Amino acid sequence: MDKPVSNFDFQFMSVGYKFRDFFLPRLNILKEVGIKPGFNVLDFGCGPGSYIVPLVKLVGESGKVYALDMHPLAIQKVKDIALKKQLANVETILSDC
Repeated sequence: MDKPVSNFDFQFMSVGYKFRDFFLPRLNILKEVGIKPGFNVLDFGCGPGSYIVPLVKLVGESGKVYALDMHPLAIQKVKDIALKKQLANVETILSDC
């Protein structure tokens, strides 16, 4: 199986994504996909969670967002986002595949 990047590389990547998301909001991209309230969505390779909040907005309270990644820091970041924003319909999955 693949190995996760180092913690330093992950943190560096996370900063780059914040910069990207400022200029290209994830919600604008996700609106093109056609996600509707009640959908169950898998964010495969969720990274630092850039898509989590916009996905939760699209699936609504009746949907669910699964965030999967192989890096423990990615899973922790998504858990922190879900806790801070009180997102009850987010489930994290740590996987090596």
